Amino acid sequence: MKKLFLTLIAVIATSMAGFSQITLDDAYTSLVNLPGMTEKQVDNVQLTSDAQITNLQAVVCNTSRYSQEFVYTYESLPINNMLIGANNQEEMACAFTEPAVNGVYNVLFIVGEKGGKMVAAYGQTNAAGIEAIRNCEVSMEGDQLIMAVAPQIDVVEVITMQYAQQ
Repeated sequence: MKKLFLTLIAVIATSMAGFSQITLDDAYTSLVNLPGMTEKQVDNVQLTSDAQITNLQAVVCNTSRYSQEFVYTYESLPINNMLIGANNQEEMACAFTEPAVNGVYNVLFIVGEKGGKMVAAYGQTNAAGIEAIRNCEVSMEGDQLIMAVAPQIDVVEVITMQYAQQ
C-alpha cells in the first residue's frame, strides 16, 4: 500500500511538473516584460548556406537585478527541447527549440555571466538550422555566445551573438 501511495505521488508530481513548463514565446515575452528591459531587433543570422535564424530579437539585463528571472525562465523550459547548454560557473549559454508551423522552429538563446549581463534572443529557423546549432562548437566570452557551425576541412563559420548597445 505504501508503494502504491508513493507511486501515485510521483505520478502527480511528474504531471504537475509538465504543467509548469512554458513555451519559448512565453519565456521570451516574460523576460521582455520585466520592468526596465529594452528589446532590440537583431539582423538575421546566417548559420549555414541553407540555414539562418530569422526575426531575431533580443532583450538584455545589464545588471544582476533580474538575473534570477532569467535563470527561472531557463529552469522552466522543457529539458528535452534543449539543443545546447554550457555552464562554467561564471557564464552560461543555452539554446532551446520547439516546432512552430510548416517546418519552422522557434529558437531561444539565453546567455549570461555571473553578476553581469543576461541576454535572451528569440527567432525562427528551419530543420537545417536546428542541426547546425545542435552540432556546433560552443564557447562563451562575457555576453557573447560563439557558435562554430558547419566546420569543413579548413573553414569554420563562426557565429557570434552579442547584444549591441545603441
